[in-house]
Amino acid sequence: MRMSFAWLVMACLFLLMLPAPAGAHGPNDPPHQTHCMGDLKLESGDAIKDFCISYVTHGTLNANKSNAILMVTAIGGNHHRIDYLIGPGRALDPSKYFIIATDAIGNGLTTSPSNSKVQPRMQFPKFNIRDMVNSQQRLVAESWLPSSAPLWAACRRCNGR
Repeated sequence: MRMSFAWLVMACLFLLMLPAPAGAHGPNDPPHQTHCMGDLKLESGDAIKDFCISYVTHGTLNANKSNAILMVTAIGGNHHRIDYLIGPGRALDPSKYFIIATDAIGNGLTTSPSNSKVQPRMQFPKFNIRDMVNSQQRLVAESWLPSSAPLWAACRRCNGR
């Protein structure tokens, strides 16, 4: 019986050491927004029909539009993966920068196999990283910045670490 209890304690300690998943949307977080852009043409020639990209913004875009930073997430990730970087005195300070944090294709917030009404589950077309980058570029260009405006873009390693 003691051995079983010891294993239970060790298992609990192990679980406590695992990294926490991305946080849920809190009441003080900026609201989720979506930008719908019709069909998103993919590099393969297919298209994601009725495509909408999910994102949040922090801070204010300055008059000459030179303080924008695009933060992207890994496949399956969401914008909460970078919450720890955003805030007063942090690397991404909203008093200095206009931060656009996007959600990846396939994560359930941006159009995904799980939420597409037109192409659900296995009908959803295959996409790649360049398709994700194209959707993010279109979001920025169609919402805030012409393609000639300066934009800082950052990405954590694409395997979610």
